[in-house]
Amino acid sequence: MPYPTYFNLNKEKQERIMQAAIEEMGMHTYEHINLASIIRNSKIPRGSFYQYFKDKDDLYDYFYQYIGLKKYEFYGELFLPDMDIPFLDRFYQIYVKGFYFAKTYPELMKAGQKMITSEHYIKSEMFKKGMNQAIELYSKFIEFDQEKGIIKKEINSKFLASFLLEFMSKVTLDEFMKDTIDFNEIDRMVKQLVDILKKGIE
Repeated sequence: MPYPTYFNLNKEKQERIMQAAIEEMGMHTYEHINLASIIRNSKIPRGSFYQYFKDKDDLYDYFYQYIGLKKYEFYGELFLPDMDIPFLDRFYQIYVKGFYFAKTYPELMKAGQKMITSEHYIKSEMFKKGMNQAIELYSKFIEFDQEKGIIKKEINSKFLASFLLEFMSKVTLDEFMKDTIDFNEIDRMVKQLVDILKKGIE
């Protein structure tokens, strides 16, 4: 997390630093991020940067939280447990909302694209923590449907949650590795998965 001195800055300066970080992270994976470029484009003295962040890792971790907060605000009630909607419909809507998020924040999407293709990120504790939190959240949604009789009670909620998140990660990563992201193709695959889960294959 940044030092308190970062949060004491006015919003314009905080956003300027984050914008410079987003631009740099949109061009390079973690291994090749140049702090000097971020500091220069932020228009702050080098010494000031180390009053706000401990090091590159600290900034990188904060960016992960920053993009997560932006997504949480953008997705709205889709992550709220009291929203009365079947889990598979919620799952599909979350994915569709992700398309709109990517189109609304193309710079964040580029930086996120570089992030998920970085070996550092894939092996990091923040990735594991984020995935575990997502599994817990999805599991609760699944269990709500099990209580309502929508999803079979014998299905392990964490297994289903993990399966769907792994599928989302695989599809997203495969598409993000391409020069041009085909949102229609991603939408088709997610719809097909939801249809299979609802109807079965036999």
